[in-house]
Amino acid sequence: MTILLVDSNADLRRERARALREQGWTVLEAGEPADAEFQLATFEHLDLLITEAVFDSRKTGFPLRDAVLSRFDDARVLLTTRYDLAGYEAEVSDTPLLIDAPYSVEKLLARVQAIREDGDDGSDDLPAPVLAHGAMLGDYQIEERLSVEKDAETYIAIQVEVQRPVGLVLLKPERVKDKEALARFKERERIKASLTHDHIAPLYAAGEIDGYVFYTRELPRGRSIEQMRATGETLGERGVADLIFGVAEAFHYAVERGLHYRNLHARDIYLDEEDQASIVNLFRPPVAQQRDHRTDVKHFLGMVRSIAREGKARGLALSLSLEKQDWAGLHKAIINVRADLHDRSIMRKIEAEEGRNPDSRRQSTWAFAAVAVAAIIVAIIGAGVGGTDTTGDTPPVAVSEDLVLIPAGPFIYGVKSRRKLPDFWISRHEVSIGEYAEFLSALKMGDPTRYDHPEQPPQKTSHVPIGWEDYFAAAKTGASFNGQPIGLDTPITQVDWWDAYAYARSRNRRLPTEEEWEKAARGPKGNIYAWGNDRRADAANLGDDYVASGKNGGLSDGYNLWAPVDRETADTSPYGVRDMTGNVQEWTTSETGDAPWPSHPEFPDLRVPVARGGHFALEMSKELLTSRFFANSAEEATLARGIRTASDVPPSS
Repeated sequence: MTILLVDSNADLRRERARALREQGWTVLEAGEPADAEFQLATFEHLDLLITEAVFDSRKTGFPLRDAVLSRFDDARVLLTTRYDLAGYEAEVSDTPLLIDAPYSVEKLLARVQAIREDGDDGSDDLPAPVLAHGAMLGDYQIEERLSVEKDAETYIAIQVEVQRPVGLVLLKPERVKDKEALARFKERERIKASLTHDHIAPLYAAGEIDGYVFYTRELPRGRSIEQMRATGETLGERGVADLIFGVAEAFHYAVERGLHYRNLHARDIYLDEEDQASIVNLFRPPVAQQRDHRTDVKHFLGMVRSIAREGKARGLALSLSLEKQDWAGLHKAIINVRADLHDRSIMRKIEAEEGRNPDSRRQSTWAFAAVAVAAIIVAIIGAGVGGTDTTGDTPPVAVSEDLVLIPAGPFIYGVKSRRKLPDFWISRHEVSIGEYAEFLSALKMGDPTRYDHPEQPPQKTSHVPIGWEDYFAAAKTGASFNGQPIGLDTPITQVDWWDAYAYARSRNRRLPTEEEWEKAARGPKGNIYAWGNDRRADAANLGDDYVASGKNGGLSDGYNLWAPVDRETADTSPYGVRDMTGNVQEWTTSETGDAPWPSHPEFPDLRVPVARGGHFALEMSKELLTSRFFANSAEEATLARGIRTASDVPPSS
């Protein structure tokens, strides 16, 4: 078991960590939440977080707890406290609590063992519920207590007459005669009743029975994020987008009206059978001290990531969290995302992915990955041909993917970094459709997995791109695609990193590292563009003349979409390597040798492949040859990303 122990008292922390280690458990230590969060980024697994609820610095451990639970689905949390937690009842109501008076090592070990063995979720010194299970309050029968706050308790109850579950919020009996507490409760009730929104559970009724003051609210339909975590249920990209939209719209609506809210928990967010989101009505009257909405958005997106599937879904939540937005910003961003997902036109998808600005997309390219089906449809319509033969009666005429020597020596990497590389060879052209077809034909002879990367996921069983048969048939005929020809000399796209690796290996080559790619593109002096430092709109196949409809597109460089890889082009580096500035992006590999991909700059524990270069829908920029485009995952495949190979040895004569 791996434990993270966060305790500001260094002497006690050392003693407690030693006792835990003596049980054979791995224990990591931190003195403050910030230190713990920094360490957390390096963890691959965590079973238990033990943290103070309130530190001497007056910071709390609650954001750390939420970060742990968002990232590690099976992690448990034990809160400790040296302070009175009055006012924090809602935060600690569903987390085991150990009073540090101080507590003994024996008591700590007993509590940890209980959590480990039987999932103890009890808390020290929480008062008994005011209303017991089965108790009747008018027409409401109490089921269970959900949470405890300073002035109130929240229950799940059944409204007997209509047999529907409700949330029942009860003002504690001892607070009823406190005029200020009663006024606060009534004001909260008024605020909740004033909110009418599709994604916020409404207030049902308010009343007083036998001296008990309460109100009831809707329990959202469906299952909560907390329940989804427990069952292992995950969401795809569209489900994640709909979830984020519902919650962001609700918070934007309430915050715009100046309302305050308590901390958002996984138990507060529900998805119905159509994956439409709604939240518990957790909004409250305005207060002087405003919440940090950017931090709240980040924590919410962390919850979303915990139930998002690997790939595009998790990448969507990740890319949004990188932008450090408040609720209004998140709401605006997710509206655009949902528009993208509902519009499967290839032209709209390309515009949405790159936004005509490479800088804004340097960290993530998740939005561009879901266009394969639309591309196939457009290709078929443009081709006007039938048949699904992937090889044809005669072998395809492929472009010769000849290699170019990049001589050893120093070069400029990035902005000012000076580096050295030994001799290496890189392909002059991007891999064409015809060349990739030869690769697929070769796979039919012998073991089709012989070129696979050792870490390729078992569920990936083929290197055939989605819709390849129709796509290849169109290329063989030289059919029209959006008003321009597509042929065997068109660059292969819609290939993921595993495909690119296998193709390169089949040629007894490999993928270029980022350093190799950049040296081959910029030359030893670090050109801004492949051809030099002067901006030339017609030199590369880029998106300055790209037109979404296809009509009158490509007027500057001659191509609206892909260009043949073997054409004559000014987009040629000092070494004679072509299409590094534009046409399509290309997969690369890591420079470190100990891992196939580099670490993501925002998430050091996350390793993902990087694509380099511009493409036909990306506008010209001085950063095109130095920008790093981090993919969502190795499974990501787009219509503007292809393959270029490299080698440590010269080509055989």
